[in-house]
Amino acid sequence: MRSRSTGRRLLAAACVIGLGAGVAGTASASSSSTPGTTAGTAATGSAAAGPGDFGDLKGVCGPGDAKGSTEQGVTDTEIVVGTSSDPGNTVAPGLNQEIFDAADAFVGWCNDAGGIAGRKIKLNKRDAKLFEAGPRMVEACQTDFMQVGIGMALDNTAVEPRKACGMPQIAAYTVSQEAGRSDGSIESITNSDTTSHLGPILRHLAAKDATAKDSLALWNNNFASVTPTGNRTKKAAELAGYQVKVYEELPTAVDNWRPYVEKLKEQNVQVLIDYHSAETLVAAMKTMNDVGYFPKYMVLEGNFYNDKMIKEAGDLIGKSTILVNAMMWPFEDAKDNPATQQFIDILKKYVPDATPKSLGVNAFSAWLLFAQSARDCGSDLTRKCVMEKAGAAKDWTGGGLHVKVLPGPTTSRNSDCFSILQATAQGFAVATDYVQPNDKIYNCDPSNSEPLPS
Repeated sequence: MRSRSTGRRLLAAACVIGLGAGVAGTASASSSSTPGTTAGTAATGSAAAGPGDFGDLKGVCGPGDAKGSTEQGVTDTEIVVGTSSDPGNTVAPGLNQEIFDAADAFVGWCNDAGGIAGRKIKLNKRDAKLFEAGPRMVEACQTDFMQVGIGMALDNTAVEPRKACGMPQIAAYTVSQEAGRSDGSIESITNSDTTSHLGPILRHLAAKDATAKDSLALWNNNFASVTPTGNRTKKAAELAGYQVKVYEELPTAVDNWRPYVEKLKEQNVQVLIDYHSAETLVAAMKTMNDVGYFPKYMVLEGNFYNDKMIKEAGDLIGKSTILVNAMMWPFEDAKDNPATQQFIDILKKYVPDATPKSLGVNAFSAWLLFAQSARDCGSDLTRKCVMEKAGAAKDWTGGGLHVKVLPGPTTSRNSDCFSILQATAQGFAVATDYVQPNDKIYNCDPSNSEPLPS
C-alpha cells in the first residue's frame, strides 16, 4: 500500500509541475540560414509550406549536407537523441505516455522530411518507471547526444549522473528544483519556480467578482516537489487580497473526502484551488454533491485540462465555475490555429493510437526547439552550440502551439501571456468572460509573470 500511495503522489507531481505549458503570440525564434545545409533557410512571403515546416517555423527539418562526427551520438548521417518518462511503471501504468508519443511523432515526421540538415534522428526512449530515472540517465550517457522532450517524476535522481557526463537536456518539464535549476537544463516552455501560474487568474477573477476574495481554500499536495508550487499560489492569493480560510496539505490518495468538503462548507469557501489531479477532484466533487455544497469557483492548474474530468464528473461540472490555466491553444479549437491542427495531424499519422495531451505539446515544442537549433549549428553540431542557440531563442511559441516564452531554466520568468479555459459539460472553452484577450486568445501583460516577493 505504501508503494501505491507513493506512486500516486508521483503522478500528481509529474502532472502538476509539468503542465505549465501553453501557447500564444505569432512570433517564434528566428529561422536563420543554416551553415552546411541546403534546406534550412526560411521561406518568405506566401510560399507553400514545405515538408519540414511546422506552423510558422520554416525548414525545421529537411535534407542537407552537414557532415562530421562532432560529438558523441553524431555522425555524417545520424544524430542519436534520447528521451525519458515513466509510462512503464506498475503503479500508474501509462503515466505520461504522451512524452513518448510526441517523440515518436516528431522523429517520424522530421526524418520523412529529410532529417536535421540531412542527418536522420535515431531515437532512444528510456522508461524510468518512476523509480529508475538515475539508471536510465547513466545509460543515456553512454550513447546519446542529448536528451530532448524529457520529463520524469523523480528527475532529481537523474541530475548528478547527467551533470557528471555533460549531458544537456531540453526538457518537456521538470519536477524538482534540483532538475529545473541544474546546469545544462532548459525547458522549451519555461515553468518558473519564482511565481505562480494561477496568480493572474486570481487577479482577474477578483476584478470580476470581488466577493470571491472573501473565502479561499487551497488543497496543496504533500509531495515534496509539489508543495512549494502550492505555497507560491497561496502567497499570490494573499497578495491579491484573498482571505485564505482553509489550507490543507493532502495526500493524493484520499479515502474519504467528506471531512475536507465539510470544512469548505463551514468556511463558505468561494474559491477552491487544488493541486492534485482531475481524477481526484472528480471524487471530491461527488462528495460535494452528497454534502450539498460546491465552491462558487474552482481555479486549477493546466493539468486539469483533461477530458477525464468532463467525462467522469458529468453534470457536476455545472455546479461550480471551473477555471483552468491555459498556456497552449486548446485542441477543441484546432481548426482556428494551424500549428495545433498540424500537431494533431502529425500525431495521428505517426502514432495512430495516441491522444493529444498537454504534455505532448510540451514535448513537441522541446523537439522543435532542438531541431531548429541543431539545424542552425549545421556541420558544427555540438552540445554547446545547440544549447546556446536554444537558450537564445526569443518569443518562442513552438511555431504557434503555445504562448510566447524565453526558453530557459526554472529560474527564468514565465510567459507574460496566459488564457483561461472553462470546463463545461460539453468540454473546455476559452473563458473570455474572465480574462480579456489582447493577443489572439491570450492576455499578455508583464504583470502576469511578475516574480513573487521573496
